[in-house]
Amino acid sequence: AVLSRESNPFFFKGTVGEGVGGPHVGYGYIWPMGIIVRGMTSTDPEEIQMCLDMLVEATANTGFMHESFWKDDAGRFTRSWFAWANSLFGEFVVKIMEERPEMILKGEQ
Repeated sequence: AVLSRESNPFFFKGTVGEGVGGPHVGYGYIWPMGIIVRGMTSTDPEEIQMCLDMLVEATANTGFMHESFWKDDAGRFTRSWFAWANSLFGEFVVKIMEERPEMILKGEQ
């Protein structure tokens, strides 16, 4: 129900990513933390990889997670530094390294 436009008016899907946002950051902005939690709770390797790829794209080459990003342009984001999202992303990477290192170490094993 959360990951569906039909039941959640704050689920957005664009050219950069898809995920949940909220009214305080603006309509059409996606929360990376929602994508992180989606990836951390998934058991589907394809969905986990999709979340990881979206999150990397969402940094807009800054190297940091933001509070939110525009669904069609990761360069439009809120909070250039958001420690909560960065910390949670770090936990996600550690989880992937423990459970599915091939997703991170592509070609290095």
